[in-house]
Amino acid sequence: MKRLTKAFIVIAAGIAAIAAASCSKDNTIRYNNATMGNVANGKFTSDQGNIFNVIEQTCQGKLDTMKRAFIICDVLNNTEGIEGEYDVRLNYLAPVLTKEALPASGITEENKPANDPILLRNHWISGGYINILLAVPIVVDSKITHTINFIYEDNAQSDGAYTFTISHDCNGEVFNETNESRIEFAYAYVSTPVASIIKEKDARIILKWLNYKVEGNAVILSETVEHSREMLYSADTFQQVPEKAQMFRSLINLN
Repeated sequence: MKRLTKAFIVIAAGIAAIAAASCSKDNTIRYNNATMGNVANGKFTSDQGNIFNVIEQTCQGKLDTMKRAFIICDVLNNTEGIEGEYDVRLNYLAPVLTKEALPASGITEENKPANDPILLRNHWISGGYINILLAVPIVVDSKITHTINFIYEDNAQSDGAYTFTISHDCNGEVFNETNESRIEFAYAYVSTPVASIIKEKDARIILKWLNYKVEGNAVILSETVEHSREMLYSADTFQQVPEKAQMFRSLINLN
């Protein structure tokens, strides 16, 4: 991937937070509940195991077209008193790309994924998934689809930890002086299930990726830094989406 030699891009801010709806006559249990979960037969099941039935919607998007999603909702009440099932008002909806991790033992020189840099904004574990919010530079109105994968070291653990590497392929998207004014960062939520890989109830995860260099609030496209973070995994861990990972515009052209 060609990189600009001197230019940098200011990191885009997330969409402004949603103000809680004013509904004095409903039985709202919780406002602005932010969570990830899976969608089956039009029903959303959070990573915590609760079922959310959307009876009101104030945002764009169709939940039943997604397999996994990040939502922000107001929990209005229990659904007919059913334990663990709730009626909600859907205020924000974003698709989550779900990718099965690729074993490193199956990677050869012929099928080795690209290692283009990303800008990792946040990462967390929830419901048996590694979840990330990442950003990649794109040319405005570009039709190029970027590819994200996770690769895990299946031959051996590193010091008792499971190692996962984020792989990004920009698939030929070019950034140079001629299109510098049309480059922006676009965001995406991505999850990879790890419950079938990690057999222990509790384990350490090492997450690795190639990141753009960041100075202050600017991203330097010509420089990269290798990053590594350790995460603690538990089979029954549920973590609400971190506040700093909420409300970003999603990148659609991603597979």
